[in-house]
Amino acid sequence: MCMASKLRFIVGLVMLTSRAHAQDKGGWLDWQFPKDSPVLMRDHKGFTNVTMRGSSMVVDLHETLILLNVGKKPICGLTLRVEAQGITPWGKGSVTKPSLFVLPGEEFPVKVDMQLLRPIAAAKSESAMVQVSLDCALFSDLKAYGPDKLNSRGTLMVYEMQARRDRQFLARLLDSGRIPELREELNFGMQDPIPRQLGLEFLSGPHAPVAREQALTVNPVNFPKAPVQPLSGAAQVAGNEVRAPRVDIQNVSKLRVTSVAMGWIVRDDHGTDFVAGALTSRSPIGPVQTSSISESSTLRFSLPTGQPMVIDRLMTFVNDVEFADGTVWIPSRDDINAATQDLALRRELATSPEEQRLASIYRREGTEGLKKELKRISLSN
Repeated sequence: MCMASKLRFIVGLVMLTSRAHAQDKGGWLDWQFPKDSPVLMRDHKGFTNVTMRGSSMVVDLHETLILLNVGKKPICGLTLRVEAQGITPWGKGSVTKPSLFVLPGEEFPVKVDMQLLRPIAAAKSESAMVQVSLDCALFSDLKAYGPDKLNSRGTLMVYEMQARRDRQFLARLLDSGRIPELREELNFGMQDPIPRQLGLEFLSGPHAPVAREQALTVNPVNFPKAPVQPLSGAAQVAGNEVRAPRVDIQNVSKLRVTSVAMGWIVRDDHGTDFVAGALTSRSPIGPVQTSSISESSTLRFSLPTGQPMVIDRLMTFVNDVEFADGTVWIPSRDDINAATQDLALRRELATSPEEQRLASIYRREGTEGLKKELKRISLSN
């Protein structure tokens, strides 16, 4: 590209971005928070592209929303609904921001990178093309605010419980002077480690028969103190696709369970284990009762590199459990260590957004920076 073409491209991009900002509130972007909302929109930065596709408009969002905590409690996480129109799923999206600890009066950014469809007829209305609203905010006392139309509270609770588990673990390492273990836990010194997590797609509708499709047993990985235990499971497997998976579980606690998320561990034909996705059931389970979790869709797993894989073995574990009283269980570090001797698999089972955030602080600011951040959160709780 010649210099003149580059200049024209940059000028055009700046003009597009300026137009997107100029048309807010009735143009591109609008936000709707109730008067008693604990967060308010202060500003946003970025750009929005709109192109035509048949009878629809494709709205390509790349925005950073600047939100302000106007409530009286620290915010630990939140989920925003982002909607271009309410008719089809392609016009709706959401953004979940876990691992927060935003004090009252503090600002924080939330990135929105997604593509939405909006019918051309809907574009004739006076409302903005994209509406942003609060679905749920979770506070440090584990109480929540918002309509929770997306069942966000449970997800945010799991993230927060993981964050507290990992902060306590790292604090113990610091307090006992176990710095080599801390460095190993946070991958200090490693440059861009390749994640072993798989991609997961849910495919619905009929699928073509495959000669190599075979029945595969789903083996349980048991955490000793889990209130729900996997008993057995089965699925049909063809290459990197899992069809009609089913897992039998039992509530071994004395409490009523309202939600169970089962995580997957997939082993490829080279003997490498990957942690990928979760299968969630919201069917209530009474104390000491059994139940089954099944999925009618096909689960398609893909390697981080995008290369094809062959599924050789399937395992499942209890990722989280929500009880009728709103409390949530997640596996402890001791549970994870007791479940497997594979150090790489242990690391993946214990990895959370909070540990990744604290690892970034440790790499930038060292031990003192990590201590300061952990103390900031503990003093404000």
